[in-house]
Amino acid sequence: MPADDQFDLDTAVDALYARPLDEFVAARDAAVRQATDSGDRLGAARVKRLRKPSVAAWVINQVAREHPDEIGALGELGDELRAATQDRDRARIRALDHLRRERTDALVRAVREAGEVGGRSVSAAVLDRMTETLTAAVMDPDAAAVVRAGRLSRALQHVGFGIVDEEGEEAELVELRPATSEGGPSEGGPLEDAGGPEDEGPSRSAGRSRAAGPSKGAGRPKAAGAPDETGRSEPKETPAADKTDPAEADLVAAEQEVEETSARVDELEARRDEIRERLRAADAVIERGEGEVERLDAELERLTAERDAANEALDDARETADEARTDLAALEDELDDAVERAAEARRRRRAARGR
Repeated sequence: MPADDQFDLDTAVDALYARPLDEFVAARDAAVRQATDSGDRLGAARVKRLRKPSVAAWVINQVAREHPDEIGALGELGDELRAATQDRDRARIRALDHLRRERTDALVRAVREAGEVGGRSVSAAVLDRMTETLTAAVMDPDAAAVVRAGRLSRALQHVGFGIVDEEGEEAELVELRPATSEGGPSEGGPLEDAGGPEDEGPSRSAGRSRAAGPSKGAGRPKAAGAPDETGRSEPKETPAADKTDPAEADLVAAEQEVEETSARVDELEARRDEIRERLRAADAVIERGEGEVERLDAELERLTAERDAANEALDDARETADEARTDLAALEDELDDAVERAAEARRRRRAARGR
């Protein structure tokens, strides 16, 4: 395939990992068709086997695109840290490790404060995996390269013996482009976990790179132009990936199962995060409600006491009113008697004067 077509394919893969996560599968299939139509059957096979990123990996890919300078600085910091380790400069190692934590925490904090990446909310679990991946990028140069390229399919972790992915599987950090004619990889961004049967040659230790293309002369039953059994010349070499290989079929089936189960894990994690958010919101409402109920209970107790005091005062007033009414009735009777006696006295006085 011409170099320009390879570049176009590489650009298409970059665009693939930059897309929204839900569009990955459809965009990958479109890239496979594009590679097939251009005649790059091997490239199409490689792209077809790219795994849909986990939520954590997708978030890290977008962060790498948004903060290329910070991600690049982490890789350079890793180079300095390895040099200091080789020189056994303990003071320098401590200072660089402190700087590693500062720079990693700063990136994670920026994402946490934003609360989302590309319109997708970011959970605490994703932030934890982001921290682990950025740490792996400092500790391992191949991890730094693939993180910087923004093509992760799984988040990474640095363990004592190398790099593993978030599922605990050995992380194979490979390149998309095939080897050059000299056998070395051509220029282009690395691609994590995209290797397959067409990637000839023994793999390196966990977390190290493998050449993505076939090694010189590997996977070729006969040289280009050599006659076959019928005496006809082959027009071009046949890639090993085009042969029917039971081992490759098993690997493809296993990778399909991994992709499906990983997608299910992503779905369940997203649902878990949603439920946790609902639970946090409900707990906050409960806390506010309990505080309001406590306040209203205190208010009710105060008002109840005031009501009881008012009722008691009302009872006293009613009793006083009843006593006053009784006294008033007795007084009015006495007053009527007094008025009648006074009238009688005046009559007797007039009678006495007339005599």
